[in-house]
Amino acid sequence: MKKNILNLFLLIALFIGVTSCKRKGEIPPVKPQGTSLTIADLKAIASCTNNCNKVFTTDTYLSAVVLADDVTGNFYKETFVRDATGAIHLTFKAAPIIFIGDSIRINMKGLSIGYNPTTYMLEVDSIDTDKSMIKLGAGTYPQPKVLDMNLINTPNYFAGFINDLVEIKGIGFSPADANQLYVNINTTAQSRLMNSCGGDPITLRTNAYAKFAGQKTPSGFGNIIGIATNFGTTKQLVIRNTTEWSMTYTSCVTPGLYIKKNFNDALITSGGWTTQNVTGNINWVTSTLGSWANKPYAQISNFVSGNQVCESWLISPPINLSASTNPILTFQNACNYTGPVLEVLVSTNYTSGSPNTATWTPLTYTLSAGGFAFVNSGNISMSAYKTSGVTIAYKYTGTASSGRTWELDDIIVSEN
Repeated sequence: MKKNILNLFLLIALFIGVTSCKRKGEIPPVKPQGTSLTIADLKAIASCTNNCNKVFTTDTYLSAVVLADDVTGNFYKETFVRDATGAIHLTFKAAPIIFIGDSIRINMKGLSIGYNPTTYMLEVDSIDTDKSMIKLGAGTYPQPKVLDMNLINTPNYFAGFINDLVEIKGIGFSPADANQLYVNINTTAQSRLMNSCGGDPITLRTNAYAKFAGQKTPSGFGNIIGIATNFGTTKQLVIRNTTEWSMTYTSCVTPGLYIKKNFNDALITSGGWTTQNVTGNINWVTSTLGSWANKPYAQISNFVSGNQVCESWLISPPINLSASTNPILTFQNACNYTGPVLEVLVSTNYTSGSPNTATWTPLTYTLSAGGFAFVNSGNISMSAYKTSGVTIAYKYTGTASSGRTWELDDIIVSEN
């Protein structure tokens, strides 16, 4: 009898010991009752300027997948999460026990949504993990979104990646920041400049508590995965660990990039581009005015003391797509006023001089709606032209009674 009683007490003690070993954050502290919101919903609330209540007073839930954890020490009391509509920055009162790929649910009751006044990032601050968070399970390892450094300075482009997991291809540290400690001694955090093969920079930001802070940054060029962040107007990347570097090249190579023209040098014909005036004397020029302020782009208009009759071409150098797999053409375009549509054409037999000596095929693209509003052309397939000597051209036409102003930027042929 005494033996049975003793065994009973041992079983009770074992049960208490096992159940008490559960980590905080794994016991559901909240019930899934109330309104569910997406990150896009939270962004809309945070962006509201019409006396919107940005503090939640009722059970309101956000479910998302964890993109970063504190395993390597570069993130502390914070994480970044993603759902189907976007990504957001979360900070905590205590370090949460969550890992990359975990699905979590946050009860927003008592919390607020807003943009950090220093970083300009969408975030929820000071979350109590025991009170407001539940771990739903471990999911599929989240995949990064490709951040195209050719477009990073295009207005509003980078904003679509902030707080999200991204991959940058064709990038390396600047000469001054290669082979240097990730974080200098006696420094709480360090910024190191990285340049893309197209020349556009981004800053790598590293916390002194990162386990790799005392290691040296790599040399060469390649690909990197990290979280896209902001600090004021400074575009930043924060890596989760150093294993997500892939420094394959000793010189600057952007895999899958065949041609890029962004007019950042304020020159129309640099990089082998040419112009041809078939009719009239209306020329392509660069400008920095309007909605694309402070970023040079190509512009053409036939309005010079009235509308002028013209046919003016902007023509790329020959592009070799013979080894390509799924090449696409993309560009930004804007227009205003009325007149003929800007034609986009491709040729495989143009060499030089008058474009009338070659055969051209029109390409379909997404046009600007006007008002000088830039839009992306969409992905224009170039798979029918996987050969050498491919030429892209933009044909502008003006009449004596009409003529739109057209603007172009970020002309890129690359792998999809």
